[in-house]
Amino acid sequence: MDVNSNLLKLKLDMVYRDLPIEEARIKYEAIVHPEAEPHVNHEIATVQLVPKPKIKRKTVKALVPKTK
Repeated sequence: MDVNSNLLKLKLDMVYRDLPIEEARIKYEAIVHPEAEPHVNHEIATVQLVPKPKIKRKTVKALVPKTK
């Protein structure tokens, strides 16, 4: 996300969710100086997709009244 939107979100959290000043200061430093955060290794898990079995769909035929 953009830095400005993160700062706005932090401001709204402080006003409407009563975020303590200490936590807000920590979040502000993380937003302004992102390189100061420790690097977290996120591994991407691979998932095999299983194809769905093919289902033969039944068709509904309209009942048409016979005309004389």
